[in-house]
Amino acid sequence: MPSVSVILSTRNSPRFLEFVLTGYARQDFTDFEVVIADDGSGEETREAIRRLRRKLPLPIVHVWRPHLGYYGKMSIMNRGLLHASGGYVIAGDADVIPRHDFVRAHWEMKRPNCFLAGGDFRLSPEATERLTLDDVSDGRAFDYGFLRSIGQEATRRRIKLRRRGALSRVIDAFNISPARFSGSNASAWRADLVRINGWDETIHHPGKDDTELGWRLWNAGVKSRHARHNTIGLHMHHGMGNYSPEGRARNLAILEETIREKRTRARIGLAEATDAVRVER
Repeated sequence: MPSVSVILSTRNSPRFLEFVLTGYARQDFTDFEVVIADDGSGEETREAIRRLRRKLPLPIVHVWRPHLGYYGKMSIMNRGLLHASGGYVIAGDADVIPRHDFVRAHWEMKRPNCFLAGGDFRLSPEATERLTLDDVSDGRAFDYGFLRSIGQEATRRRIKLRRRGALSRVIDAFNISPARFSGSNASAWRADLVRINGWDETIHHPGKDDTELGWRLWNAGVKSRHARHNTIGLHMHHGMGNYSPEGRARNLAILEETIREKRTRARIGLAEATDAVRVER
C-alpha cells in the first residue's frame, strides 16, 4: 500500500495528462500512486491512460464516471478519494506538471493536523504549445532560461523555479498570507479529508471551489502551512472552460455560508458518493 495518493482531476485533456504523468514518472520519491479522477472523458483519454500505464513506471488508478452536464470536479474528486490507498493525499489537476521533487516535498513538509498549500508556475500559451515531453523527461522544463527560449514571458515569479533549499523554506515560513487550499496543488491527511466529508458536490462551477474545502478543514481545527516555493508544478495554459461570473458568485455564497456557520462537513460529499464508477488499475 503506498504512503501517498496523488489525485488528479481531468476531463478530455489527454495531451496535458501525458505531460503531467511524465512528470510524475521522474519523481525522486516513489512510494506513491496516481489516481486519475476522470469526469466523463471520452475513449481517447482512456486509451492514453492505458498506453501510459504500459510505458511509465507508475501505479495508475483510473476512476471514471459519466459527465453529468456541469462542472463535476467536486464529485469526481470524492470518487477518486474513495479509491485512493494512501494515508496522505496530494490533490492536483491534470494540467500541472510536477517537478522531480514535488511528491518528496509534500511528504517531507507534512505535519499532523495540518494541510499544505502549494503553488505553481504558470506557463504562457506559447510556452505551453512549444513544450515537449522530452523537455519534461530531461528536467529542462523547469529551467527558467529554457522556458524563456520557448516563449515564456519575463516574470519575477521565476523565483519559484529555484532549487528547493534554504531560501524556499524561508520564503514559505515567513509568508504571512493565509495558506489556502488550492485544487491544483495541495495536500492533506486522508483521515482529515474523510472527517470533513470530502469535496462539496453542491458546487457546480469553478471559482473558489477548493477554497471552500480548505475553510471546512480550518473549521474542523486543521491548521495549514505554505509550500508555494517548495512544491512546484508548471501550470499549462488553458482557457477559462465553463467559468462564469454567475457561477463564481454562487460559489462565493456557499463559501460565505461555510465560514458564517463554521461548517465542517460537505453538504453532499464523500459519504453520499455511492453511485457506480469504472475503475481500472
